[in-house]
Formats: sequence, C-alpha cells, structure tokens
Amino acid sequence: MTSESGPVRTQWLQLGVICAAGFVVWSGFGAILPYLPVFLQEQAHASVWLIGVVAAFFYVGTFVFSAPLGRLSDSVGRKPMIIAGATLYAVSTFLFVTTSHPAWFTLFRLLEGVGAAALTPAAQALVADLSTEETRSRAYGWLTTAQFGGLVAGPVLAVPLYNLGGGQGKWAFYTIFLFGSVLSAITAVVLLFVIREPEYVRRRRSVKVKHPPYRQLISRPVVAFLVVAFTAHFAMGAWEVLWSIWLRHLGASMSFIGYTWVAFSVPMLFAFVGGYFADRYSRWALMFSGYVVSACAWIIYGTTTNLTLFIIVSVIEGFAVAWSYPAKAAFLVQVVPPRWLGSVQGLEQTFIQIAGLIGTLTAPLLYEYLSGFVIGLGGLISLAGLAFAAPILYKVWRRLGHNSELGPLAVATVEIDTPADS
Repeated sequence: MTSESGPVRTQWLQLGVICAAGFVVWSGFGAILPYLPVFLQEQAHASVWLIGVVAAFFYVGTFVFSAPLGRLSDSVGRKPMIIAGATLYAVSTFLFVTTSHPAWFTLFRLLEGVGAAALTPAAQALVADLSTEETRSRAYGWLTTAQFGGLVAGPVLAVPLYNLGGGQGKWAFYTIFLFGSVLSAITAVVLLFVIREPEYVRRRRSVKVKHPPYRQLISRPVVAFLVVAFTAHFAMGAWEVLWSIWLRHLGASMSFIGYTWVAFSVPMLFAFVGGYFADRYSRWALMFSGYVVSACAWIIYGTTTNLTLFIIVSVIEGFAVAWSYPAKAAFLVQVVPPRWLGSVQGLEQTFIQIAGLIGTLTAPLLYEYLSGFVIGLGGLISLAGLAFAAPILYKVWRRLGHNSELGPLAVATVEIDTPADS
C-alpha cells in the first residue's frame, strides 16, 4: 500500500526477498575474499604489490561506475540495475577459474567492481523506497543482518569447499570461486521473477524532470556523510590486501583467518536490533559511537601481534557496526531528496571505493616500512574524518527534531538549496 509520496506501511515481504538475496550473494563473497589474496600469493606467485593492484581494480570499477549507475537507477528503476549487477558479478567471478595468471585477475576484479556499482546503490535506494521513515533503520538493519549472515556462512562453507577441491592446489581455490559465482547467478534469476518496485516509485519516475546538478545535491550534510565514507574506508582497502597476509606472517593458519571473519561477522547478525534502536533513539549518536569504535579497532589491529586479541577486538567491532550502520543508512536518507536518492547513494559509493582504491594501492608499499601498522593508520584517518563530520551532522539531527512536524524530509527540503560551497 502506497501514497504518492511513499509507502503507507513498510513492504516487509519485498524487503525479505532483498535480504535473502543479500544473504546468498554475501555467502559467496565471504567464501572468496579471505582466500583470494592467498591464492594469488601461493598459486599465482604474485607479489604483495601485485595483489594490491588486483584488489585495486575492484575499486576502480566501483568508483568509476557507482555514481552514473546510481543515477541511472533513478531513471530506469532499481530492479534492472540490481539484476544486471548480480549477473555481471556472477560472470566475472566464474572467470576466476579460467586462469591463474595474476594479470587477468585485474580485469576480473574490475568487472566485479562494475557489477557491485550497478547493484549496491540501487539496492540501498530500493530499501528506502520500500520502507517508511518510522521503520527505515530496521529495514537497513535486517539487510545488514542478512548480508553479514552470509559473511559468516561464507568462510565456514569455504573450509569444506577447499577440502572438496583437494585441500591443496588450484582446484581447492577454484571450488570456492565456482561456489560464489553460482550463488550470484541464482540470485539474479530469482530476483528477475520475484522483486517488484513500489507503484509510487514508478509513478514518480514517469514524471520527467531534469536531473539537478551534483553541485546542488551535495549539501553540507551530504558532504559530511561523504567525508565519513571516504576516511572510514581507507583502512578497508588496506585490510583487504593485508589482513590474510599479515595474519599468515604472524603464524596464523588459514582456518584461523576464516575464524577472524566469522568473529567480526557474527555480532553483525544483531544489526536488526541496532536498527530497532536507531528508529527509537538518536541515529546520530548510534552512528558516530559505532564508527569511533571501529576506528579504534583498526588501530589495535595494526599495533598488536596477539592472535587472541584479534578475535576479541573483531567481535567488539562487529557489534559496533551492527548498531552504527542501520543508523547511518537511514540518517543519510533523511537528508536527500527521495527522487535523487540513487544518485547520492551512488556518489557515496564512489567516495567509499576511491578510499578503498587508495588503500589497496598504498598499503603494499607502506607495508614494507610499517608492517601491519598500515591498518592502524587507517583507523587514525577515520577518526579525523569523524571529528570533521560529527558537529555538522549533530546540528542536522537537532534540526530534524525541532522540525519533526514537517516530517522526515524537512532537512532535505531545506538543505537542497544550500550547496556545500555557498
């Protein structure tokens, strides 16, 4: 049931389909990611620097295409972009089994990045389209729970898959890659027949209006969100390249590396609880407290060699993400005009991926001099970004409270005419 401006009630059945799809895709993603750097190092004989380049090309694909494909989803709809993204991700992951030459993996990861650029902004915008303001954090919380449920299942499933492939050699890894590809392909087919966009979104899209310039969409609150996105994800780029290699350097087994992913992901199964609290209390406070905990966790990762402490801190960081991400996602929706939500979320993904790209390219070079502290450096950068954004978004949150009678779009309506450089 919908009105002209949005759903009268949250469409939980459709959200359940999206969450189920997120669980499946992230299961494949979670199975592959811990093993890919090790495969490139041990089977493709790639240097740490070349592994960083392979990882970087995923970010190239996402940062180049996230903004235009997010904007395209505002025009052609969320569903076509989601299905196209899942399909491209399945094909590019399947290509992993065709070679062990590391140069080809740069192309395959680039294609995966384009697939993610098509899927992620559109899916995030569709969650907002299907939920009401009163339940939006819970909707994002359930999506996060489903995604990280897949990230828990993926590494757990990867161990028997690795053994099924012989427990050593290329096919031990290829079995995992095929698993991820098949899950993405199944998801694309199911979504083609099951997912439906709300009628009010289709009606709104049928009214042709000129897309505003990005300068107009990037209000001061949006700038603050972009700064948080950028500074928080440098460490993620470094982490993708170095995490498994750093732990192997410290003497960790492949099983232990998988367990660290599980320790980080299991607490995020409670993101639906974080979403519940974000719908009732301060999204600003939940967002920033969780991001600060994550930044401090990265600093610890880079300054300790205690494997037990890695597990403990991973659990704490997982809970921090569980309470901060649903709040952040719903808070961002509140400061963006609904018609152009895909455009802004695509822009956010661009900043996330540029930061990740810088992290993947610089981390291997810095690793020679700083060792694991490169990940800790990412935590310091994140804290700097939070210090910049916190006062800006706190004022916005207070204004939302003072203008509650105007509805959740009050800030977006006010800020859209206030460019960041005015």
